[in-house]
Amino acid sequence: MTISFQPTEHINAPIVALHSSASSSGQWTQLEEDFNGKFSVIAFDLPGYGRAPLTGDLSQNGAAVSAAAVIREIEKIGCAVHLVGHSNGGGVAIKVALMRPDLVKSLTVYEPAAFHFLQHGNRTGQRLFQQIQFVSGLVTAAAAEGDAAAGMARFLDFWNGEGFWSNLPTSAKQRFAGMISSVMTDFANGIAETWDLKDLSELDVPTLVMTGMESPEITQHVSAVIAKALPKSRFALLPELGHMAPIFQPEWVNSRILEHLNSVERPIVTCGWPGLVAA
Repeated sequence: MTISFQPTEHINAPIVALHSSASSSGQWTQLEEDFNGKFSVIAFDLPGYGRAPLTGDLSQNGAAVSAAAVIREIEKIGCAVHLVGHSNGGGVAIKVALMRPDLVKSLTVYEPAAFHFLQHGNRTGQRLFQQIQFVSGLVTAAAAEGDAAAGMARFLDFWNGEGFWSNLPTSAKQRFAGMISSVMTDFANGIAETWDLKDLSELDVPTLVMTGMESPEITQHVSAVIAKALPKSRFALLPELGHMAPIFQPEWVNSRILEHLNSVERPIVTCGWPGLVAA
């Protein structure tokens, strides 16, 4: 018996990558290098970061303030894309997929900053929502007092661990302090979001949700709940990684992204052996 296979030319859909708060499109440089020759990576600056203005689309509310701009850029690409997002970028990516699922071939999120639905959840969810509100309040209060550095110290230590800020060089502290308005806007837009878990249950997009085992409880919880709600999701719990793993340990995260995208571009085909025919 001979099994013949005729390969066909296949062009992968491009990746659109959305960065975290207090970052920029530059955080995906390693992803671009790792995927060179496999996938085209297009990284956008979200409102308030890199070269993008802070305002976003003021005709929108919640995460759509950023998502609307991303949608316009994807429309220019002219095809559905593999959408990848980290933290705030993950929350924006989910909103893009909900608003325009026709533009999203697959979705990959690492600890999406989507906390709004927790306030309507169980006791654990409500406790965690109060926690993120507290962090947001600390940042806002520090900014109001004219101490952006103190606000960003609270923000970065929450996500990276106590002492992260104190170990940064002065130049980095100054750069992060200059981002406090953008971070406050991210918090405000995220908390103002309105989608619920039922909306996620209707999202027919292959999705990979990742979280690190060393990450804050809130991001582990949110990631697990979102993964459970999505009908076509896989959930990856990654040991020894924290919230900023896509930046500090990209080799572990990018390999997972590649496996997911390949599974979407070239799904496994189930086939059976030809039936035996008596001579």
